[in-house]
Amino acid sequence: MQARPRQTNNPFAHPVLGLILGVLAWSAVAQTNAPLVPKSSAAYITAPQAKTDSLAWAHLGANQQQALQPLAATWSKLSETQKKKWITLSADYADLPTTAKDRLHARMAEWAALTPKQRTQARLNFSQTQAVPTDDKAERWEIYQTLTPEQKHALAASAPKVPLAPHVKVPKKPASVPAAR
Repeated sequence: MQARPRQTNNPFAHPVLGLILGVLAWSAVAQTNAPLVPKSSAAYITAPQAKTDSLAWAHLGANQQQALQPLAATWSKLSETQKKKWITLSADYADLPTTAKDRLHARMAEWAALTPKQRTQARLNFSQTQAVPTDDKAERWEIYQTLTPEQKHALAASAPKVPLAPHVKVPKKPASVPAAR
């Protein structure tokens, strides 16, 4: 009989929640009092463009478009404030190592796939985890790390499934080919 994993209130004990918390931690930076348009992105916006819609996708520089690629499909639906926050967050994209760029794009895509209600819940979860003392977080993370892969998988399977936002296209499975007789 396999031992049942110890139940904790650790938000990091579940990989999906850990991923969401990571996205939230990353997005919390956007809620700081950083300049709305970073100095590095100012070079991409010329005066005439700034008067029209300097934040339109077509007016972003090539480096900005590359950094914000996961948001391309939904960029026009974002508010001006959201666009400015994303531009600020992606300002140092070119300086990141490839693994960090991939991680950033993955988190952007996951965040964009959340519904507004799910984003609100994720922000609430993040603020709640900020209230947990750092030592507790570290202890809970260590406990999670001791779980076997099977226990981690079972824990992940027990978590509620987060549906994708309606505007995100889920890849379709290829049609099955009937067997030759």
